[in-house]
Amino acid sequence: MKMVLAVMFGAAVAASSAAAGELEDVNARLELLERQNAAIRKENAALRESQRLLGENTRLKSQGARAAVEPARIGARSHQENSAFPAVSAISQQTRNPLQAYAADFPVKAPPLAGPALFRAWIEGGAIFSGGDPISSFYGLTGQFDLTPKVGWESAIGFDYRFAGSPWHVSGQFRYGEGGKTNGLDSATETIAFGGASSTATSTYGAAYKETHWLADLAVGRDIAGSGPSVLQLKGGVRIAEFVTRSSNSNVAVLTLSGLAPIVVPGFPTVTGYSGTISNLYDTRASFLGAGPLIGVEGSVPFAGKWSFDYAGDVALLLGRQQSVSSARSQSSVTPSYLSGVFPVTDTLNAGSDRLFAGVLSADIQVGVSYWLTQNLKLGAGYRLDAFINVFNEAGLSRYNLTPDRYTHGPRVTLTGQFDAM
Repeated sequence: MKMVLAVMFGAAVAASSAAAGELEDVNARLELLERQNAAIRKENAALRESQRLLGENTRLKSQGARAAVEPARIGARSHQENSAFPAVSAISQQTRNPLQAYAADFPVKAPPLAGPALFRAWIEGGAIFSGGDPISSFYGLTGQFDLTPKVGWESAIGFDYRFAGSPWHVSGQFRYGEGGKTNGLDSATETIAFGGASSTATSTYGAAYKETHWLADLAVGRDIAGSGPSVLQLKGGVRIAEFVTRSSNSNVAVLTLSGLAPIVVPGFPTVTGYSGTISNLYDTRASFLGAGPLIGVEGSVPFAGKWSFDYAGDVALLLGRQQSVSSARSQSSVTPSYLSGVFPVTDTLNAGSDRLFAGVLSADIQVGVSYWLTQNLKLGAGYRLDAFINVFNEAGLSRYNLTPDRYTHGPRVTLTGQFDAM
């Protein structure tokens, strides 16, 4: 009996020891799960913080000067948290700066506002067509020449310098263009017979016209919208411009008489016919030279990899001088020349000038597309329109053969280079 009790007691003790071991194992498993849950909670918190930092970076990229300080502070905080949580580090590093991911797809990485100074220079050329109010020259009783300029050319050069760590720029440009010279020529002949004589009158009319212009801008600009390659710059400065026209008109009349009664001049052969010529030549140079305040915008929008859409526009109010200088020359001659004692020969020259003060509106717009050949060089093609409103006042001599509004427009090819500057 004692032996049976001893065996039962030993079994009970063994069962109790086994139950205690299983309880300790369960407790150990529960403690491990708690630690794993705590680690998961920390990783979730780190992920939420990373998403918050991403949103904050996206907001900060559109803020001008603050972008030089805030991304560094946020980047330092993100680095500390990534060190504490290696599982989130890779995600946080990829999303730390959205501008880097954007610029990586663009051939020219636009430096942030905190970057170095950027110098950009360009050269441009193309054809121009002239328009506006019609240019005409009248002759005779009903004749009229259309002197609208033919196809001409224009070239330009310019620069833009953005200060280091700043949204401010300084820029300038110079442009010169010429319209194609236009000519007109016409003549009329009339013959009259009377008795045994006859007279022939020939009138020849001619006209020519040409336009030239130049302008120079100097401006200070500031980035006001967008970032990187899509930034929009607002500019303000001063423009100096000159618009010049040169016109000439001629009227040459020749009268020939033949079959006349003999004309005797002592010491010279007898003549039965002669001719007389009367010519009138008119030349006019009209110009406007002025300067005034300028405001404008320019920008570029990248698309399709290395391509970008470029745009620019300016408007200026120019105050200056409208001036016209004209001359008129009248000549007469006779053939044979020894008849000049009978028919006097004349040669007179008259000149005059007129000057007015005026205000002229100068405006331009240009759009086009460009392709980045390298990281620092792009080639573009576009179209440009320039307008001078009231460039010649209709009061006074400055309106001679001219009209108030002139336009030039045509295709352009532009080569641009940009470089980091010290």
